[in-house]
Parts: sequence; C-alpha cells; structure tokens
Amino acid sequence: MRTALAQEYRSACLVCGGDLALFGPYSRYTYYRCCACGTIQLFPMPNEADMAQAYRDEYASGKQMERYNDPEWYRVVSRTYADSIVRTLKDRAVSGPIVDCGAGWGFLVEMMIQSGFDARGVELSHDQVVFAQKRGLPIQQGDLASLTEMGGRASVVTLSCVFEHLVNHACALSAARRLLAPNGLLITLHPTASFYNVVGRAFRLGDTRKPLPDLEGAFAAPWHTALFSIDATEQFISRHGFRLLDIRPAPQGRHGGWVGLAQRLLELTNRIGWPLFRRRWPLVTSHIFVFERTD
Repeated sequence: MRTALAQEYRSACLVCGGDLALFGPYSRYTYYRCCACGTIQLFPMPNEADMAQAYRDEYASGKQMERYNDPEWYRVVSRTYADSIVRTLKDRAVSGPIVDCGAGWGFLVEMMIQSGFDARGVELSHDQVVFAQKRGLPIQQGDLASLTEMGGRASVVTLSCVFEHLVNHACALSAARRLLAPNGLLITLHPTASFYNVVGRAFRLGDTRKPLPDLEGAFAAPWHTALFSIDATEQFISRHGFRLLDIRPAPQGRHGGWVGLAQRLLELTNRIGWPLFRRRWPLVTSHIFVFERTD
C-alpha cells in the first residue's frame, strides 16, 4: 500500500472541491495544491482538537519557534501589517466598533485605538491575553463566537495573519458575519498562494517529493493550514454572505539581516508589478481583502 506522500493526487480541495496534487511534505505533514483554484492546503486537515493541543504544547509556548514567544520581536516585525490595516480603515472612513480576531499580543488593537478607532480584540492564547490586558488593552480570551453581546453591532472584523491558521474557515466567517452590522466590513490580511507556489517549487527544482523550505514560517505546518489563492479567497468568503470590495497588496514584514533586505527589495518590486498586472502578478506574498457583509 502506498503512503500518503506517495499518492500524488488526492481530492478534494476545501475551497472548490477540485483535485489536489502533491505539493510537498513538511515535518510530519503534507501540503497539496488544488489543480483548479491554486490553493495550497494540508491534507488531511488537522481537526480543531489536535490544533488546540498543538498550540498549547508548541506554538504559544515558543517551542515551535522561540521568537514567536517574544512580543517585542513580533511588534517590530508586524508593524507594517498593522499600519496597512489602519490605513485601510481610514480609506474606508470606518466608524463604530471594530473587533480584531486573533489579536495576539494586541499591537494592532493598540494602533487602531491610537488612531481614534473604537477597537477591541479576542485571542485564544492565555499568555498573550494576559500580556495585552496588563497593558490596558481591551482584549479578552476566546473567539468571535464568544462575543454574543456584540451581535449585529460591529462595523468591522479584522483578521491579521489569522486566516491561514484556521481549521474551520466557514465557522469563523459565520461568526464574523453574526457580529457585523448590515454592510459591515470583513478585512483580512493573509499570505496568498501564488508567491509560495513559485518559490516552493524553485527551491526544490520542481521535485514535489522533497521537503518544503520553511520560508520564514510560510510552510510551518500545522500552523498554516491553507494558503488560499486570490481567486479562492474571493470565491470562498463570498459564499458565506460577503462581497469583495477591494484587494490591495500587503507590505512585507520587517525582519532583520538579509531577510529584511530581501523583504524591502521585494516590496519595491511589487510597487511596480502589482499596478501593472494586478491579480496576475505572482510576487506579492500577502494581500489585504476588504469584504462587505451582504443581506
């Protein structure tokens, strides 16, 4: 009997139901890529109980990568992401309550408040919630479903580097929709598949049986369950009561050393490529999607 890794084709894609082709192993997990929509995803997908245990045992404790447990490191690296989301909120002239899902250490919520927005957050990690609350930030432990008192009142739900971590994407979208007021916005910044398809193949000279490179955590299974393509993001979220208003390239993070230099060069390149080619431009690592709740 062949192993899961040896089976080069599986089905079905979590977005469109298309056939999945082997993309590559990472640790004890395997990524597949949809032949139809291009989404890169774990198969089999971990269940919620297994993921919760993995987060308790490894991710939040820093065992998965020690620097993830350093709030100051994350503040520096992620500042450009927070800036870009705040800029998007200002461009949309947002008013009213904002909920940040997966608020982490609270830096995005803090920046939104400093920019004059009525923001709060939810976060599953006990340690991160304690850190944020000690700094006076309105972040509580839980997920979107725990905010029952806000049903139908939120003007915006934000997800910054969260969508790629979800196991039950449909459940999260339903919870976000319940929180949002009519015509409320869902804003998600997450890595998209095109860049990682190109680079993941190039690193292994096209041999999908070779282990995938980490690429600064992009393929850090099981934490990243799926890297949706741009089209798949629109298709999937639109099926759950939203319509797409805008897509814009997200900035690069701000690592140090050679990685940081590469990020800055790539960001400059994307400022030329994205306006010319839009969705067909493959070198943007992450995008910001703005969706509106439909009724």
